[in-house]
Amino acid sequence: MSIDRLRAHWGFERMPFAKNLAPSMLAATGAHNEAVARIGWCVTEDALGVVTGEVGAGKTVAARAALAGLDASRHTVIYLGNPAVGARGLYAAIIAALGGVPRFHKAALSPQAQGLLAAERDERGKKPIVVVDEAHLLDADQLEELRLLLNADMDSRS
Repeated sequence: MSIDRLRAHWGFERMPFAKNLAPSMLAATGAHNEAVARIGWCVTEDALGVVTGEVGAGKTVAARAALAGLDASRHTVIYLGNPAVGARGLYAAIIAALGGVPRFHKAALSPQAQGLLAAERDERGKKPIVVVDEAHLLDADQLEELRLLLNADMDSRS
């Protein structure tokens, strides 16, 4: 039986359980609400956070729900969907998301990304939020690069 026939039989105007559901349309279970609250706490506290769970547990959905509640005039969300691009690729994606053109050499990318993140925060008054989906694919070097990048100037700001 085709999908169109199933939709017609059950009277669906669109496919149920699609990935493009608005966060407000999602089932709010206790675990989901807790994950959303923890992600929200990380955003508020400028903290690094990791959400773990089995495949299909709702990690990405919880991140979407938490981010949907942010004020777009006060936050800039940088979503990195594929961490398998290496550290250079992560820097380039962050720079591009902030409107920059990534420099050629990797050594120049880190200060460029730091500068754009600082400008977003200090000049535009927006808090940059970096979300790395499928972060379990990051290797130790990538994790360290992200930690150093996202903690840059942390002591001087506090």
